[in-house]
Amino acid sequence: MSENELKVTEENVVSDETKALEENAVSEENIAAEETVISEEKEASEEKAPAEEQAVSSDVISSEKDSEKKIFAKGKKGDKKSVTNEVLDWLRTICIGVLAGVFIVVFLVQRDDVYGSSMMPTLSSGDVVYTQKISTYFNTYKRGDIVVLDGSGMEGYTKTEYLIKRIVGLPGETVRIADGNVYIKPADSTEFYLLQENYLPEGTKTVMMDDGLRKGYDEITLGEDEYYCLGDNRPVSNDSRNLGPFSNKRIKGVAVIRVFPLNEIKIL
Repeated sequence: MSENELKVTEENVVSDETKALEENAVSEENIAAEETVISEEKEASEEKAPAEEQAVSSDVISSEKDSEKKIFAKGKKGDKKSVTNEVLDWLRTICIGVLAGVFIVVFLVQRDDVYGSSMMPTLSSGDVVYTQKISTYFNTYKRGDIVVLDGSGMEGYTKTEYLIKRIVGLPGETVRIADGNVYIKPADSTEFYLLQENYLPEGTKTVMMDDGLRKGYDEITLGEDEYYCLGDNRPVSNDSRNLGPFSNKRIKGVAVIRVFPLNEIKIL
């Protein structure tokens, strides 16, 4: 091989080595560039991540605050609604109580004050009694009941107040007053029997008044809805001996208890 050929060959080798070195350099530059890009992306990603976390955290806090506001708002509205409901419940209870009271007073029970001495010694002037009205709807009266009576319009009675007397004669019976006593003949009997009145003071006499004698009330057969009523204080009582029998519609209640005076409370 000639010297010229050897030089050419060496130059080619050198050229090839130079190209290889240049290519390696380029490759290393590319790798460095890629690493730089990756590093920059990583840094960008890391910077973005806290920002996103901060944004998410901010959204969560905002959402929590909104929820708290809503809960607080609901609580305030609920409190108002609760107060309103409580007021309505109280009003409803009061209305029911008033209606129940009116119903009881009008249809079931009433208070009556006693004036005068016609029912002594059982009741005295100033006593307070409660009467039940249930019997007036079914006409379920019995002998001995103390009843409140409306005497308006009856001959011999000029007052407007109700009377309070005791039933001694029932519908269909014949009542006779003689010898200071009360006699009863039942509707299905032909004989009279002496009425035992243990509620009267011993020795009490039942006598007729002149007007009653004239009207024939000393012996009278009662109609199907009539009752013969007398006061316990027989000498002074204005009752069926003078006014005649009382019909069902005149009976306004049956006395059940004396509530005043408090030291004399008693079932009648």
